[in-house]
Amino acid sequence: MIRERTVQRVYKRTWRTSVLFLAFHEKAGYLDGEIFNIHIPAGIPFHGVGDMILKMDRIYDLLDYPQSEYQIREWDKEGLWKNTPLESDAGWNYGADAAEKFRNVDTGSHPLVYVETRFRRYGSWQGIMQAGKKKVSYRSTLEFLHYIMGYVKENNTK
Repeated sequence: MIRERTVQRVYKRTWRTSVLFLAFHEKAGYLDGEIFNIHIPAGIPFHGVGDMILKMDRIYDLLDYPQSEYQIREWDKEGLWKNTPLESDAGWNYGADAAEKFRNVDTGSHPLVYVETRFRRYGSWQGIMQAGKKKVSYRSTLEFLHYIMGYVKENNTK
């Protein structure tokens, strides 16, 4: 006898992907850029790697993917994201047409770094990133930062 498996959706909305694309713009020694995700209608600007990491983590929180083992403690959680593009995910596209609409998002002429954080465990991230043909796995947010800084240094010296 063959049993049918019931399919349950993980989320109340359709599907989600936590894949992020990072575009870097070095300005006067500062590392600026934008974060793109298939569900977000426009790039989220960042100023420096600290801002980038905080915004990436906020995007993961709003997507609820990858789920975090526990809530990170923050100094002032109430006003941190108020009146910013990351206050909520209102206006984000979780529909079946998200991929098609993402093709129309202007990511600029800068090369993109593909980032797929698969887990948020032990207060850190684990996943893979790819820039061009080079693909690496990271076991922590700190290791991810080392890879990003190496990528930026390599691409700014060419």
